[in-house]
Amino acid sequence: MNPSRLALAILMIVPTVLFIAAAESAADTAPAAAASQGDKPAAPAATVPSEAAAPAQPALPLRTAEPALALPGTSAADQEATASILSAIRSDPGMAGADVSVNTDSGVVTLTGVVRNREQAALASAYANRPFGVLRVDNVLSIPAQ
Repeated sequence: MNPSRLALAILMIVPTVLFIAAAESAADTAPAAAASQGDKPAAPAATVPSEAAAPAQPALPLRTAEPALALPGTSAADQEATASILSAIRSDPGMAGADVSVNTDSGVVTLTGVVRNREQAALASAYANRPFGVLRVDNVLSIPAQ
């Protein structure tokens, strides 16, 4: 078997194995009692046990619903990115003496202001590239002549 066929076989088998493993580890949402009664005829309403009369527990989802992150380019993502960048810049001791303003518009971050050296400008750009929702960084920071 040549290497390309072996790689193709592996690429086809691995996702299948992962899917089966995930399906087996997922919680079963149907109660076992309901599955076992599928073979038996339904009991009359008067003889239904008290457990069946109790309200059924809601089925748990297989995955938890986490709040969705704001999509890049939205005003919520812009506000989150601006706050995150400003927080990182202000908390870094290497940015001491820098006066940096951050403006985010449709995922484009613009850094303006004055920094002491090129290292601070590069550090500010690095912080601006980190948050989710940032599509581009325009660094227009100025460095005073020395």
